[in-house]
Amino acid sequence: MSRTKRLQMLLSDLEYKTLNDYALLRQMSMSEILRDYIKSLSTYKNIDGTER
Repeated sequence: MSRTKRLQMLLSDLEYKTLNDYALLRQMSMSEILRDYIKSLSTYKNIDGTER
């Protein structure tokens, strides 16, 4: 799947630190953490459970 959409958001210092610390702990980028979270949402999947 090619990525063509960009998301820009504002975070508080605490939100940014929390996300950054979690990403470092998991050895992932912050973008990967957010993408994985989006994939875990039930609306990301079709009714039969397959990914869109």
